[in-house]
Amino acid sequence: MLQWLRQKVLDWSRPASVEAESLYRQIAEATRNPDIYIKYQIEDSFDGRFDTVCLFTALVVHRLTKIDGEGKLRAQELTDTMFADMDLSLHEIGVSENKVGKKVKVMATAFVGRLQAYSKALDDNDGEALAAALIRNLYRDREMGGIESHLSKAVLKAAIRLKNQSDQSLLLGQIDLALDLDK
Repeated sequence: MLQWLRQKVLDWSRPASVEAESLYRQIAEATRNPDIYIKYQIEDSFDGRFDTVCLFTALVVHRLTKIDGEGKLRAQELTDTMFADMDLSLHEIGVSENKVGKKVKVMATAFVGRLQAYSKALDDNDGEALAAALIRNLYRDREMGGIESHLSKAVLKAAIRLKNQSDQSLLLGQIDLALDLDK
C-alpha cells in the first residue's frame, strides 16, 4: 500500500532533478542525527523535525540562490522535493487526503517565513538575529537559556562551509552540511 502511495505522490509532484533529490537526501540524512536534537535541545517530534529540515534546507537554498543561472532553478527543485516528501510523510502518518493539501500549504508558508528570516541573518552574518529567528521558529518561542546562540554559531559555520564549496559541486548535488556537534 505504501509503495503505491509513494508512487502516486511522486507522480503528482513536480519532477525534480537527480541533483535536487541528492541534496534533499543529504539534508534528510543530516537531520536524522539524534545528536543534533540532544545537543541543541530541539524537540524530537514531527514539528521539531520539520523545523530542523526547514533550517537545513534554508541553508542550502540560501547558498544555491547566490549562484547565477542554474542556482535558483536548483533551489526551487530542492524546495519542491522537500514538499513532495512532506506530502508523502503526512500521508504515511495517516493524515486524510482532503487535509494534506491544507497542511502542506501551512508548512510551505512557514518555510518561506523561515527562509526569509534565516537568509537575512545569514546575509548579514548576524548571529543574534539568527538566534532570535531560531527561538521563534525552531524552538517555537520557548526560553532556551542561550542554547540558541550555540546553534546560531554552528549554523553560521555551516553556512561558511557551504559558501566555500564550489558552485559546480553544489549544482551537482554535493554538500557539506554537518553542524558542529563538539561539546
